[in-house]
Amino acid sequence: MKYKKTKIKIKRSKVNLYNKRKNRKKQVAAIIITAAAACALCILGYGIGKPLMDYFRNRDNIISSSVMWTPESSEALESSSDISSEPAQSSAPEEQQPEPVMTKAAYFLSEEAALSSAALNSEISAAKNSGYSVIVVTLKDGSGMFLYKTSIENVQTKGTLTAEQIASEIEKAGLIPAAMISTLKDSTNGVALGCCYKFEDGGTWLDGRPGVGKTWLSPFEDKTKEFVKAITSELSAAGFKRIVAADTMYPFFYEVDIFENLAYLSLTDMNLRAEALWNVIASAKEGCGEAELYVQMDGLSLIDPNKGGTNAEMALIPDRLKNVNLIVDYSPSDSDPYAAAQAFAENLKTTLDGAECIVRINGNSQAGIENVKKAFDEAGIEAFSQ
Repeated sequence: MKYKKTKIKIKRSKVNLYNKRKNRKKQVAAIIITAAAACALCILGYGIGKPLMDYFRNRDNIISSSVMWTPESSEALESSSDISSEPAQSSAPEEQQPEPVMTKAAYFLSEEAALSSAALNSEISAAKNSGYSVIVVTLKDGSGMFLYKTSIENVQTKGTLTAEQIASEIEKAGLIPAAMISTLKDSTNGVALGCCYKFEDGGTWLDGRPGVGKTWLSPFEDKTKEFVKAITSELSAAGFKRIVAADTMYPFFYEVDIFENLAYLSLTDMNLRAEALWNVIASAKEGCGEAELYVQMDGLSLIDPNKGGTNAEMALIPDRLKNVNLIVDYSPSDSDPYAAAQAFAENLKTTLDGAECIVRINGNSQAGIENVKKAFDEAGIEAFSQ
């Protein structure tokens, strides 16, 4: 008997039996990832949630404290303002200017220089450009007028700047301030101060007829010496490092003055006259303190045997010249200035007899001045011009 073959249908499953192990691994990985994500959410939730919870719990306190805030006190604000307004200090060291050198040579300003800041600064600039370090400004002129605002009472002044202001302006320019004053040639202050020449009966003496003549300060009066000392003391205290005493001299006396009107002063005794002048210089030096005192004399008068009535009359006691700083004014000759300066230099050395001086050359011809300087250099005498 023949068996009939029947077709058996094989059902194919879509499930891959070999992938079951792999599916289990994916399930485990998924579980681990899910657990890690849950932990991260918990941590993040705590980190964010706690501050939020704290904020909502303390919100009332925060609001109340912000409402209660008040501005800083005025003192604190002023303090902070002061601090912020202060300029920032640079840590870099400031460049220091070299100190000016105190030399015997000096630059002399005009008499108008002290009368205003503009004039003073203009001439200071010219002096600085010339190379000088010591600047001389006239502060009491030949009429006795003060060219600065002085604190000395009962004197005449036309200055607008104080002595301190003038000295300060010169120092600001990096220069050394010096002052020149007329000591005895003074037709302005003698009567008010009671130190002019007087007749024996007390009347005021003039160097000419009434209406024309002028008063002078008398070196025989103690008040004159006190006055000069007060001036140099004031200028030294104001900052001037050098003071030049000019016009320490007598006026021209007629014979009637010497032998009658002022006979009680013994004006015929030249040694007594010179001694009285030196007493004025001693008072000036005493007032100078630490400032240097220079005495100015005319060169031609200095070498002249007859020095009476000139600003070189003090040289009649030549030994005194060795104890002072001496400035000698010299004007070059128009003809052969070199030869004339040579002759003058020799006469000057003989007159000084070992005393030292510095010569100030006054002239306009630069060529002539150079020849004169050469003559003084050869004679061993320091000279300068401007």
